[in-house]
Amino acid sequence: MKRMAIAALFVSLLLAPTLAQKQTLTPSKTALQFYRLLKDRKYAEGFHLSVYRWAVEGLKADEIKDLESDFARTFSQIPDRVEATGEKVTGDTAVVFLKFAGAAEPQQVGLVLVDGEWLVGDKESLDLVRRQGATYFFNARIAENENETFRMLLRLVGAETIYLQKRGQIASLQDLIRLNGVPKDIEDAAALGYKITLEVSSDKQSFFALATPTAYGRTGRLSFYADVEGIRAEDLKGKPASVNSPPFQFK
Repeated sequence: MKRMAIAALFVSLLLAPTLAQKQTLTPSKTALQFYRLLKDRKYAEGFHLSVYRWAVEGLKADEIKDLESDFARTFSQIPDRVEATGEKVTGDTAVVFLKFAGAAEPQQVGLVLVDGEWLVGDKESLDLVRRQGATYFFNARIAENENETFRMLLRLVGAETIYLQKRGQIASLQDLIRLNGVPKDIEDAAALGYKITLEVSSDKQSFFALATPTAYGRTGRLSFYADVEGIRAEDLKGKPASVNSPPFQFK
């Protein structure tokens, strides 16, 4: 009996630091640590303190490396100094007020309690991430790239329409960039996740533009076709779209 009591005491002493550590990880400390880790580009560790934990747990090393540029663009603006100015806990949700250096007012950061741990995020995002798992970040990237490509093509069509009205002919992509009709980013396939090409008729009276994902399934799924009639798109496994593709539905 005495040996059992000693063993139980020994186990409790071993567990004590772990339990204490969990108890000290308040919403404010969780939020601060989350941003510090992301600022230091320790993405896996940072996301582990958020509802996005389930989105990184199943990622392979090459997939994390592929996403690092996205993470860097998103979190590079986190300032060196972030301070917690208060928190409000309501049941299994919390709001932490963080003062980011350079910001006039504190920002509200939401957290949810999951299995005894505070995680940055909300219940809706948690449910979505748990459903999508390791595909979550790629799905988010694809949706953003597809919408941004649509906006870029929309601007291109508008610029060509104006150019045709003023000059009586269609402009080359380089001319549109030079005249600020479209941003030079339209040629940056790596950043956009899409390769955009412009085809101009020999008489320079008509045109169409194509946009295809640089890496199907990772940077985009839809292929786009654009002309004066509008923008069309469909999933063609990376092959070019055509005038027969269905109209694009903005997400």
